[in-house]
Amino acid sequence: MRDMPGGLPSSIFSGDKDLGPFSASRSAGRNTRWRRGERDARRRAMTEKNISIAIAGHVDHGKTTLVRSLTGVDTDRLTEEKRRGFSIECGVAALDLPSGERVALVDVPGQTRFLKNTIRGLSCVDMAILVVAADDGVMPQTLDHLDILNLLKVRSGFVVLSKADLVDEETLELAGMEIQEMVKGTFLEEKPIVPFSAVNRRGIADIVRHIALEGEDLGGRPCDAPFRLWIDQLRGLPGFGTVVTGTILSGSVSQDDRLCLLPSGKETRARFLEVHHHRVPKAAAGQRVGINLPRVTVKEVGRGMLLCKPGAFAATSLLNGEIRVRSRAAGPLRNRQRVKLHLGTSITNTMVVLMERERLEPGESGLAQLRLAAPVAALPTDPFVVSLLNVHSVIAGGTVLEIPLEKYRRARAAATIPYLKAIQNGNLKSVMDRFFSDHVRNPVCAPDIARRTGFAVQEIGAEIHRRVMSGEMLSFEGRGFMGKGRYQALKEELVKVVEKVLSGNPFQRAVIPDEIRSRLPHGSDKAMVQGMLTELCQEGRLNHADGAYQIPNVSARLSQEQERTVRLLLQYGRELGLVPFCADMFWKFHNKKFNKNEILRLLDFLCAQDRLIRLRNDRFLTPEALEQIKEGVRRIIRNKGRLTLADMKEIVGYGRTVGVPVLDYLDAIGFTRREGNERVLVG
Repeated sequence: MRDMPGGLPSSIFSGDKDLGPFSASRSAGRNTRWRRGERDARRRAMTEKNISIAIAGHVDHGKTTLVRSLTGVDTDRLTEEKRRGFSIECGVAALDLPSGERVALVDVPGQTRFLKNTIRGLSCVDMAILVVAADDGVMPQTLDHLDILNLLKVRSGFVVLSKADLVDEETLELAGMEIQEMVKGTFLEEKPIVPFSAVNRRGIADIVRHIALEGEDLGGRPCDAPFRLWIDQLRGLPGFGTVVTGTILSGSVSQDDRLCLLPSGKETRARFLEVHHHRVPKAAAGQRVGINLPRVTVKEVGRGMLLCKPGAFAATSLLNGEIRVRSRAAGPLRNRQRVKLHLGTSITNTMVVLMERERLEPGESGLAQLRLAAPVAALPTDPFVVSLLNVHSVIAGGTVLEIPLEKYRRARAAATIPYLKAIQNGNLKSVMDRFFSDHVRNPVCAPDIARRTGFAVQEIGAEIHRRVMSGEMLSFEGRGFMGKGRYQALKEELVKVVEKVLSGNPFQRAVIPDEIRSRLPHGSDKAMVQGMLTELCQEGRLNHADGAYQIPNVSARLSQEQERTVRLLLQYGRELGLVPFCADMFWKFHNKKFNKNEILRLLDFLCAQDRLIRLRNDRFLTPEALEQIKEGVRRIIRNKGRLTLADMKEIVGYGRTVGVPVLDYLDAIGFTRREGNERVLVG
C-alpha cells in the first residue's frame, strides 16, 4: 500500500487509480471481478497457508526490480520515490505460485533514513529474501537488515544475488563466497544463493521454486486464536471513511465482525474487507487485508495501533523480556538507557531496565524490563527491535517473555529472574508453580495465564487439570483456579488485615467487608474474599455480627493519655450516680483542658466495650447506675402494677426531661413496655 501525495491513497494495496471494491462507482464488470475474487479467496482460505515474504537488502540493490520481475507490479508509486529512485514506504505485491497459492511480497526501504518503515515492513513476515547486488557485494544495510530479521525471529528464506548481468562468473562466485561468510550463524546459513538479472530474467524460475520450497516448511499462523492485526497503513476514502491495512497475526475476521482499536479501546466493526484488490467476506491469519472501519476518523487511528477482537487483548506499559545486543552494535546497552522500541508496527520511547547487570556489551544478552512511555498491546513471544533515540541504528532486539503487573525492583530479583528463566526455557511446571505462588490474588483461567506467559492454552489447561485432580489447586465454579497454598496464604492475609484494623483503632469494634477489601490489592475477587471470611468464621478465627467481622479476644491498647481520660470519664460517671452525663458536661467540669472530639471518641469506645450505656440524647450512664434504675422501676411496677413519669422522680430524683430518655432505653432493651403514658414490665 502507498499513501499518495496529499494524504489520500489511490488503492488499498497497490496505489493505482483503481479503488477496487472501495470505489464509489462499480460497473457490472467490477462486480463480476468482486464475485470472482470472493470465490478465489474462499478457495485459498481452505487450501493454503498465507505467507508474507520480506524483500530486504541495501538501497539500490534491486529489491523493487525483483518484485516487479516476479509480479509485474511496481511497488515504488510515490512521486518522491520515482524522483529519488529508491523506496521510502513499504510496498506490497501478490505473487501467484505455480501451485495456485498466493504469497505477499513486502518490499522494504533500504535507505537508513527510513529505518522505522523498514522495521514495520519486516515485523510481520514469515520469510525473507535478502537481495545483494553482485557488483556491490555486502553493504551496511545488507548487514542491518540481516540482523533485524534475526532479531525478529524470521527463520526461513534465501539470498538473491542481483544484477548478475553486470559481472562475470568469477566475480559472481566471489560475491557468493562473501555472502556465505556473512550469513554464518544466521537463519540464512546454508540457504540457497540464487543469481538474478532483471535484464535477461536469469534466476526467475529458481526464485519462484525456492519460495515454494521454503513455504512448504512454514507452519502457518494460528487461525483458531483471537483476531489480531498491527496497522501499518491507513487512509480516508471519500464515501467509505477510514481504511486500515496490515497482516493478520492470528485468527480471522469476517465482514461485520466487531473490532477494537488498542490502546485507545475504541470499538468499531469491519464494514468491508479486501485482500489483494478483491472484496472478500473473510480473511485469515497470514493474509494482508484492508479493512474499512465505520465511525472511526483518520485522527482516531494510526500506524502502530492494534486492531483486534474486543476483550481478547489489553495494552500495557510494562514488558519483561530477553534482550540481545547486536554483535555489530557500536557500543553497549546500559541499564536505564532510553531507546525506541519497535514492536509490531508500533514505535515507543522506552527505558530499558537491565535485571542482572549494569550493561550488555555487543553480542551479549540478558533479562530486562521495558518501561514504555505509552501503552502497547503486546503479547508474550512477540519479538521486538530496539534502536537509538536520535540515530537511525538498531542496537538490540529480543522477545517479550511476560506481561508484568508491577515495576521490577532489585528486592524482587530472587523471585522474578528464576520465573523469567523458566519461561525462557519453556518449563511450564516451574512457571505454573511461581505464577500461582507469587502472581495470583484471584482465580485465573488458562487463557489468562497464556496471555501473561505465552504458553499454549491447551498445555496450561492440561497442567491445571492434573493439579486440581491431585488436590494442589482449587476450582472456583467457572471463575478460574488457584493454588491451594496460595489460597491459604491469602486467608492468613485476611486475618492480619482485620487484626491490623482493630489493633490500630481502639475505637473500632469490628470491620465491615468493604473496608477489608479496600485494604487488599486492587481488584481482589469479591466473591472469593467473602468465601474466605465465611470459612474463617467457621474455623472460629473470626466472629461475624451485624455484617462486620472481629477477631476473638483481640483489642487495641489505648495510649497512656487515653487511658487516663477513660479513668476520669468512668470516675465522673460513678460520681454522678443515677444522673446521665454528656461530653460537654465532662469537658466543662475539667475546665475545657481536654479535646472534645477525643472525649466523644472515647465515649464511643467505652460504649462499644459495654463500660458505659448510651441514651438516645447522647447522654451516658454507668452500667451500675442502670442496674439501680432497673431495680427501682421493677420495685414500683410490682407494687403499683404500672410506672408513670411522676414515679421516676422517686427513683432517680429527676423528672420528665431526663427521665424520658432513660425510660425509652429500658423500652428499647425490652425491660419495659410502654402502654399509653405508663410502663409495665416485659415478661
